[in-house]
Amino acid sequence: EKPPIFRKGFPTVILILAGAIIAVSLVQFNASDQLQNWMFATAAVAGGPSFENVYRPWGDFAPYVLHTFLHGGSFHLMMNMAMLIALGPIVANVLGNSIKGALLFLAFFALCAAGGGLAQVIWYAIEAQDGIAIGASSAISGLLPAVGYSRGGLKSAWAISVPWILINVVLAFLGGDVGVMQIAWAAHLGGLAAGFSFPLFTRLAKPGR
Repeated sequence: EKPPIFRKGFPTVILILAGAIIAVSLVQFNASDQLQNWMFATAAVAGGPSFENVYRPWGDFAPYVLHTFLHGGSFHLMMNMAMLIALGPIVANVLGNSIKGALLFLAFFALCAAGGGLAQVIWYAIEAQDGIAIGASSAISGLLPAVGYSRGGLKSAWAISVPWILINVVLAFLGGDVGVMQIAWAAHLGGLAAGFSFPLFTRLAKPGR
């Protein structure tokens, strides 16, 4: 018997998205200093006094979504891709295995990424310290309430989200430090909050909408 995520067929949009994130991250890992600096200037979420009015090659808003394509190392990338492959198909299958469904999934993923990026920038402003955030976990956090909604509505969305909220509250009290890693807990919470918009996307996915 097929595992649950394969019973409706593995959504192509997840393969494409994961493949794109992996490809860009691998380029980042092996890039020259000049190219890597350009990639960070283009895509990394940054805040604090040193980053005011910094030049953004693709504009000031691109990093809110594009930060999901950069990662802080192989372990960071593998961890996020494992979660995308575990949670993404559940959400994508609810939206439909069509071009419309795929576009809705990408729009939802981008919204969650933007919510996470915005929350992180706001935290940098409150803290008044320099910081850079990269990684797909902001957007992936938004998949949690979406999975909950697909399984049992708002109550289930909260039930699956609360443990992640508590973990990130603890990370906030620790200053985001976990060993040698600096965790962008505000981006996780912002992405999670944006994920509660999922019912809007399910309504758009219905035939005739």
